[in-house]
Amino acid sequence: MQQIVNGTLALIYRLAHAARGALWHIARPSLLGVRALVVRDEQVLLVRHRGGATPWGLPGGAVDPDERLEEAARREIYEETGVPARLQRVLGVYDAFHFNYVNYIVVFVFTAQSEPGLSRSIEIAEARFFPFDDLPNGIDPGSRRRIDDYLSGAAGISALW
Repeated sequence: MQQIVNGTLALIYRLAHAARGALWHIARPSLLGVRALVVRDEQVLLVRHRGGATPWGLPGGAVDPDERLEEAARREIYEETGVPARLQRVLGVYDAFHFNYVNYIVVFVFTAQSEPGLSRSIEIAEARFFPFDDLPNGIDPGSRRRIDDYLSGAAGISALW
């Protein structure tokens, strides 16, 4: 039964993702998003999306209207992983120019306050901590670069995603 539920959720996610892409192709929006590098004991918290060639990545998403960036990052962490987190610092601000839209992404570094719980997001299949030196296959390249930025001790970055 759980396999059917997971398969159905994955299909819904892929269809919604494709519909969003088509809409953005027409509207050509400028987007503002956040990602969170959540650390604990030499480990990083990653989420696995229900679809895509590189499903593993940092938790994050869009900033809601009238929402502070830090609050958006904290909300996304909790929605996608169930983990409350404490802010450490801003890692950087990144520009992503994809297809016909622009996405500005602010990446924050947080400290995890608990273990992952149930995701409150249809797009997320699971959330887990991984040692920095043993990341999963299928991690998205942008998340991989942000982890490398963090491990290098960088801060205040302005770069391409």
